[in-house]
Amino acid sequence: MSIPLCIKPHAWPAIDQLRYREAREVTSFMGAPKPARKWSPARCRNVEQGYGQWLSFLARHGWLDVEAQPEARVMPDRVRLFVVQLRERVSSCSAAMIFEGFARMIIVMASDRDWSWLRVAITNLKASARPEKDKRGHMVDARQLLALGVDLMDQALDMGDRYHAATCMRDGLLIAVLASCPVRIANLTAIEIGRHLLFDSDRYRLFFTEEETKTAHPYQAELSPALSPYIDIWLRDHRRRLLAHGDGTKTDRLWIDRWGKPMGARPIRAQIEKRTYDAFGRHVWPHLARSIAATSFVDHAPDMVALVPDLLGHTVDQTAHKHYILANAARAHAAVQTAFEARRMAALDRIRAQKGQRHAG
Repeated sequence: MSIPLCIKPHAWPAIDQLRYREAREVTSFMGAPKPARKWSPARCRNVEQGYGQWLSFLARHGWLDVEAQPEARVMPDRVRLFVVQLRERVSSCSAAMIFEGFARMIIVMASDRDWSWLRVAITNLKASARPEKDKRGHMVDARQLLALGVDLMDQALDMGDRYHAATCMRDGLLIAVLASCPVRIANLTAIEIGRHLLFDSDRYRLFFTEEETKTAHPYQAELSPALSPYIDIWLRDHRRRLLAHGDGTKTDRLWIDRWGKPMGARPIRAQIEKRTYDAFGRHVWPHLARSIAATSFVDHAPDMVALVPDLLGHTVDQTAHKHYILANAARAHAAVQTAFEARRMAALDRIRAQKGQRHAG
């Protein structure tokens, strides 16, 4: 029987499964904090993937002693060979990510050991990693990305009840939300009405709990009031029209495909890439929107560059109180919204004018 490239957690040696469970436990108020208790589901998946590949590497070389303690299997010579074989098989960025997952897991499984050499290895691998995609050739200004989203939504309004109006409105709103709040694709895909998309007074906001983010920190960002009419129209008309093509199954997911089902990450990515390629002659993938947001922030609000980590939902070296993090995120997004407000207000005026024409008719 062949050994899988990544051994799943349920197939790990019993001692490894036990150590992982213990590292993830929520302790009583008198107990010492567990090192992995606040890992988000995304972080857990990444770490499990890296550690599963480490165990597979050991098994393929005949070094996986299931009775041994996890830390006893970690020897510098083996670790070096693991990295060499990773780099032969995947890109330098992927190799660094897989290695970091393995290292983080072993560090929490044996937290009483000195793993400074592994931490140094993580830093060096990440520093030497080079992305294979050329971001520079695909970059656009964040204002252009937002303008594309608004233009698509305006086109949908002009289409009336035509079939493609719903998907045009959806794709425009996808791009506008991503340009305004550059969340990761997993969070963008998972948005649910009333859970992640919330309405306060005159505007919508996005909120994700610490369990739902990669960084294990809560994320909150307001969308401009100028986008509220578009979101209202999407929820009231076009989203319902797409749902009518489905089998009637109820869902609170925000993004719906043309068959009336919740959209997955792959089709969301495909639609964003298609729409941006049609508009700019080069496609923008969802994660690139985060680089676009950060770069545009520096270009248009250089005095506020310190807020970029909060705009992207990144953690910082010093751990901050939850409410302090949320306050900084709100300031970061407010700065971005101010920079783009003129374009959005013009869009709002167009919607009002169109509504007035309908009422007059």
